[in-house]
Amino acid sequence: MYPSLVSLLAFATIASAQPAVELPLILQITWHKGPNLPQGFQDSDGGMVGGHLVTVGGFCQGRRDVPGKEHVYPRGFLKKAWGLDLSSPEAGWGELPDLPGPARQELCAIAVDDRLYCCGGFSYDAPYCYRDGYRLYSGAEGWSWEALPELPWPVGGAGICAIGSRVYVMGGADYDLEGFHTDSDRAGGTPGLGARLLWLDTEDLQAGWRELAQCPGTPRWVHACAAVGGKVYVIGGATGDDNAAGTYCTVADNWCYDPATDTWERLADTPISSGNFPAGQIVFRDRYIILIGGCQYPLVMRLDGTTTPAYGETTRHYPDNPYFSDVFVYDVQEQAFGRATPLPLNNNLPMAVVSGDTLHLIGGETGGAQIEGEAFGHHPELYLVGDMEARQPGGRTP
Repeated sequence: MYPSLVSLLAFATIASAQPAVELPLILQITWHKGPNLPQGFQDSDGGMVGGHLVTVGGFCQGRRDVPGKEHVYPRGFLKKAWGLDLSSPEAGWGELPDLPGPARQELCAIAVDDRLYCCGGFSYDAPYCYRDGYRLYSGAEGWSWEALPELPWPVGGAGICAIGSRVYVMGGADYDLEGFHTDSDRAGGTPGLGARLLWLDTEDLQAGWRELAQCPGTPRWVHACAAVGGKVYVIGGATGDDNAAGTYCTVADNWCYDPATDTWERLADTPISSGNFPAGQIVFRDRYIILIGGCQYPLVMRLDGTTTPAYGETTRHYPDNPYFSDVFVYDVQEQAFGRATPLPLNNNLPMAVVSGDTLHLIGGETGGAQIEGEAFGHHPELYLVGDMEARQPGGRTP
């Protein structure tokens, strides 16, 4: 159920945006290019399985605007999966079995106990948005997929994370070829769709997906979702276009869910109205949530359903490109936002996986870029690697 207006107004009084001018440099990132993917795409998802970095699904718009690379950008949705053995990355990306369901983008995925759990997503073919899910694993007979219980409703662009054996899926949007829906599903059912929280016990799949307390915040999709210290953090994102404004809006209210009490706590608002962040395995040193790239819509949706103009100065490697180069950081220990070394390009919703001190970025929506002298298209075949080092406010190494 929706929280009451009184509850929303109460929440609205206890959080405000942290001034952007105060954002300290928390992480230093050294960027370099890894081996290119077999083709370009955006909106895949994946994780680490058996020492392999795995990417599944996605979409390529087919813009062939890089001479000599036209074959790298075929238009269409993907059900392909590729893996990179990080013990020998020079061998390049290997083809894995296709995702069993329809081709799609904006599925969500997370690795648990060396198995990759994937669900949801959308495409331009009926039924447009998906409930099905699958897990990928590597056994004695090679790589295999097996079906998971279906989600209670179709959803794409949901947030995902895992705590122990439990997978959490939060929010997301329904899609019907006409638009994206976060306030409800396409038929007006499932109220608060983009604020609902589900969980699946990977050690008890027969129990299926179960619902937990709904987030009191703005319904959203394409938001950061991460697990730190046994809690679920939800940051940023965007609304669908099924609201009073009739357009996509950036979401700035942020939240933390405690599974022990089934309750939500509001965090500080995003200091710059940016969203469209990757979700999943995006935590460094069990403390820093990495908020990568994104974009800024002209309006920000507030808890009471009103809108305000976008705010804050953004970073763009290419100034005339609409996507961002910002890498923001939320420090769970200090309960404050900071920043990291920006991306060497503008990027919206790349796939992101943190493993050790390394940040792995795959694909995304870039508007084109030059990386280490090589040209990449709008939906690039780019695998970008960031070596991370934590720093104290003021730029000092701890």
